[in-house]
Amino acid sequence: MILLRLFRNFRGTTLAAPCLWVILSAASLALLAAVEAARPTSTLGLDTLRFAIAATTLCPVMAVLGAKRPQDRGWQWIVLSLWVVVVWPAAQAVILPTGTHVELFIAWKLFLLGLVAIGLLNYLPTRFWLSSFLVAVGQLILFDSYLWRWNFHPSSLTLPLAVACFLAATIVATLHSWRNSTSPCPADSPSLDTYQQQWHTFRDAYGAFWALRILARVNETAALRHWPIRLTWIGFVPHPSNATNTVTTNQLAELSQAMSTHLRRFNKP
Repeated sequence: MILLRLFRNFRGTTLAAPCLWVILSAASLALLAAVEAARPTSTLGLDTLRFAIAATTLCPVMAVLGAKRPQDRGWQWIVLSLWVVVVWPAAQAVILPTGTHVELFIAWKLFLLGLVAIGLLNYLPTRFWLSSFLVAVGQLILFDSYLWRWNFHPSSLTLPLAVACFLAATIVATLHSWRNSTSPCPADSPSLDTYQQQWHTFRDAYGAFWALRILARVNETAALRHWPIRLTWIGFVPHPSNATNTVTTNQLAELSQAMSTHLRRFNKP
């Protein structure tokens, strides 16, 4: 229910596709739980299925990296292709079986760790840092037997522990979103606080990859139009090179136009 509500909230934005990847990955994990309950004995086919479903957890964040119109729809084929590349060792293990376990070369292990790190680093500087950390932990638990085989937990607990991390991440993110939605809304007449909140919402939803690009674009406009403010990661701050820190009505209108121009490829039309 939480995931469906999340999809409804982002419907019409470029985050709708990443939400669909989240729902697909959650459904795949539920399928894996059912299969493991029916067939507790580990086989090569079951191990291959585990690896392929674990790889779906990498897709949502990869989809976010292409969440900009007009390439956002075509980007989903790239995400699907990435999933195929990630699971290729599992396909090779089925085609040319050499045991009952999917084996990965060291380069493939580093590749997987890099994909997990991308998702973590993208949201680590945002308000959802704890959720991104929990998701990364859940992914590492799912890939544990393929990366290093430390066996710090029984194999039967791999899926429950990973799902617990994903559920905790979802709950934490939902609580943060509810707290933000119940915060005082800006006045009817747009003020600097209005665009401050708009920036925080975009930054936390899309992560550092897109936020840093928007930050640079807004500051380019600010320098060109000689605004007395600049956009930083925490929000708008006074610029020391300007004699006055007062933002005029005309400058607020220019700021509104700039924010609308830069964010229209992400938000609802």
